[in-house]
Amino acid sequence: MSGAFFRGTNLAQDQRFGDATQKLISQTSFSSVLKKRVDMSKVNMEVIKPWISRKINELLGIEDEVLFEYVVNMLQESNTPDGKAMQVNLTGFLEAKTVEFMQSLWALLLEAQKGLGGVPESLIRGKVEEIEKQRVEQGRIRDRIRTADERVREEPRDRRTRSGKKSRWDTPAPAAAVTEPTIERRDFGDRDRRDRDRRHSRERRHSRERRDRDRGHSRERRHSRDRHRSRERSTSPVRERSRR
Repeated sequence: MSGAFFRGTNLAQDQRFGDATQKLISQTSFSSVLKKRVDMSKVNMEVIKPWISRKINELLGIEDEVLFEYVVNMLQESNTPDGKAMQVNLTGFLEAKTVEFMQSLWALLLEAQKGLGGVPESLIRGKVEEIEKQRVEQGRIRDRIRTADERVREEPRDRRTRSGKKSRWDTPAPAAAVTEPTIERRDFGDRDRRDRDRRHSRERRHSRERRDRDRGHSRERRHSRDRHRSRERSTSPVRERSRR
């Protein structure tokens, strides 16, 4: 047996099978944009990949990781991928939407290879517009919050219920509840100063109580002395008569 028998033949060499892809390419009409050459070495694929994923999701309505990887692999197989062959290979996945996908993808790749850093100018403009929309929306949210706060401050404080009585929410809060801080203080110097002031206040109060207590004792002694003297005065005439 010859060695050729064991090596066999591939589909291109076998006369029974033709190149099916080339037959489909020859039988299909393509957009003129696919006839232009793309140099993938000048394209930043990290920027193109998110666009491919979003476009597939937009056309199919679902995320298809298999199709996404298939498209990326076909683009990375060669520095000059064949757009017509890609359209034929993707027809089984995207069907009628294949032409739209390939036209958008190829136009983006042609734009990317001419852009700075392999980034399409349209994606940069889209990102700038997205950031501007977010900034405008944030401004609108801030304006709505500011308007709501102003409306609350302008509402009359003397609100009444349907019965004509004042609402319980109009009752002013106790002074302690208003002045009491709602957030724990982290300043330990202020806490030490408050503790020292409280300790001094207690010492002053105790000193004042001792003075009041001493004054009370002094008054009691003075009253006792006065009573003793008055008793002596009242008994002195009796003593003189008894002596006589």
